[in-house]
Amino acid sequence: MIGILYNTFVCLIAGCTSLIVFSLLQKKRRKGEISHNIAIDYFLLCLGLLWVFVGVRLFFVWLDWVEADLFLYKWFVGPLSFLHLLPAFYYFGWSFFKGKKSRFLFNGFFTLTVFSAVLILFLLGFERPEVTYWGNNIKPNKISNTIFTFGVFLPALPILIIEISRRIKGLKEKRNHEAKQLFGFSIGFLIYALAGFFEALVFTQGWMMLITRTGIMLAALVFYLSATWENNT
Repeated sequence: MIGILYNTFVCLIAGCTSLIVFSLLQKKRRKGEISHNIAIDYFLLCLGLLWVFVGVRLFFVWLDWVEADLFLYKWFVGPLSFLHLLPAFYYFGWSFFKGKKSRFLFNGFFTLTVFSAVLILFLLGFERPEVTYWGNNIKPNKISNTIFTFGVFLPALPILIIEISRRIKGLKEKRNHEAKQLFGFSIGFLIYALAGFFEALVFTQGWMMLITRTGIMLAALVFYLSATWENNT
């Protein structure tokens, strides 16, 4: 089934793009050329690892290595599906709250929520659907999925809307390097959120999945351009 190989290739490219951007940002950070919040870097690292593992898992599906597929999902893809968002919430915690206590409570809530979903995933497992032309999308158990939906996904929507609104306002007021950079980060998160949303829709199947995953590559590039804005102006 050649569709699985197409899917594998796009996932690997998406993951490698994020890992390359992470590496470039880390190199610039060591040289003191950038000073943005480091949570952006680690979000890109986790995002890259997730999609590289997804690509490798799909390749195992193509080879019909079921045990390898299940192993990779259980220990890498499944947990990272939840964990990769934590650095994003740490960034929003930094963005929203200047007080350490408020930031600690915000970060603590999402850390507890995400790790609860991961723990339940280990305890109750997941469901492996039948393989199709484009692969298969393993589903976590209902409890883990519910925790993620109501404890992470739904709260992320108003957080992202508020963040974008704040950054648009800041851009209008200041128009300096920092305002442009922070606005760029909010757009990067928006692009990734839209890609994730359309990925989850029922009608986003087959070749349309390839389109949504290009959004991941685009988001990584937006983060890079935003993080290096000061160096490019």
